Amino acid sequence: MSKRSSIALAAAVVAAMASPLAAQAQSTSQWDGFYAGINTGGLWSSTTASITENGTGGGFNGTGSGFVGGVQAGYNYLIGPMLLGGEVDFQGSTMSSGLSGGAGPSAINANATMPWFSTFRVRAGYTVGSVMPYVTGGAVWGHQRLQGTDSQTGYFDASNNFWTYTFGGGVEGRLNERLSAKLEYLWIGSPDTPLSSPGTTSIDQRSIGNLLRVGLNYRF
Repeated sequence: MSKRSSIALAAAVVAAMASPLAAQAQSTSQWDGFYAGINTGGLWSSTTASITENGTGGGFNGTGSGFVGGVQAGYNYLIGPMLLGGEVDFQGSTMSSGLSGGAGPSAINANATMPWFSTFRVRAGYTVGSVMPYVTGGAVWGHQRLQGTDSQTGYFDASNNFWTYTFGGGVEGRLNERLSAKLEYLWIGSPDTPLSSPGTTSIDQRSIGNLLRVGLNYRF
């Protein structure tokens, strides 16, 4: 083989190796930066509570579900194929839970709702070309309301804002240079401030929320 042929062959090999590496670098870099989007999905939960009412112990429990929809925005920072970022979202919710129980002679029937909430989360993922599986976790800020009747005290209506925590994971896939779609699951913990009927003097409440949603993001 001549010297010229050897040089040409070496150049061809280098070009063949560089081409997929360059494509991978370009593919990975398209995850970087600011993004915003929309999402929709479903929310379901279960609630149990131990209460003390007028000196008598008791409790209530129930399950609920509903639809959610909202918007999200965040920022991705790449360290090689690893992605670190933060995301905030705001959700409207139709979730409604029927609760029943009582304490002693008191019977309680109520409906619990969560009309809106926001999450503030960090994300950590690993990019594999146009797909990125990730884990996520952070805080939830929301609003809850409890309406119902107590056979001893009558109608009640209580509401407040609350904090709690969330964690989960998902997978996001690029549709083109700007758009990506995601599927995500979040586990939501108990609100830090429980709600109960007016006659209740103490309450130990546990609520578990499950959120499954799909979303569409646009990178700027």
